[in-house]
Amino acid sequence: MKANISLALNAILLIAVIYLFTQQSGNATADSPATAAASTDETLDIVYIDADSLLNNYQDFRKKQEDLAARQQTASQGLNQRMQALEKEFRQVQAKVQQGLLAPNQIAAEEQRLGQKQQELLAEQEQLSATLGAEQQQLAADFQDKLRNLMDSLQEARGYDFILQYGQGSSLLGARDGFDITNEVLNILNANDK
Repeated sequence: MKANISLALNAILLIAVIYLFTQQSGNATADSPATAAASTDETLDIVYIDADSLLNNYQDFRKKQEDLAARQQTASQGLNQRMQALEKEFRQVQAKVQQGLLAPNQIAAEEQRLGQKQQELLAEQEQLSATLGAEQQQLAADFQDKLRNLMDSLQEARGYDFILQYGQGSSLLGARDGFDITNEVLNILNANDK
């Protein structure tokens, strides 16, 4: 009799475990299609801007880039002219040395003077390069800040979920033109700078 009671209890426990197991796995499979359906019913509002087009057509940025490039070219030309003048002085001193017109102490003084001039020009060139590089970085940072603020306000006003960047170096490899808001962004940027 004890064996029959034990067997009956084991059978009831086995049925209970099977029932609980089927209920648990049924709920898990029932939840996942509902979750999947909810996530596929939700649409995302995704747009993009063409970064290259923005940089090429944003008038204020392009003007500042052109001004910086013109200053860089003018400074570079001035430095090149001064380097050429220094090279001319080197050749003149060298010619005097070869002709025997300078005493040894004069040669040493000329070498020191010309070496100092060369060092000053190189230092000026490095200073100019650093200054113009810093201005270029600041110009890019200002543009990024302005663009980020505009993207934040557009995202809030229009309800965009994502604003992507399309262009050289971006991970977006292609997109339909209907999602491109570059011209709208350009119009806002150019209108704000007038």
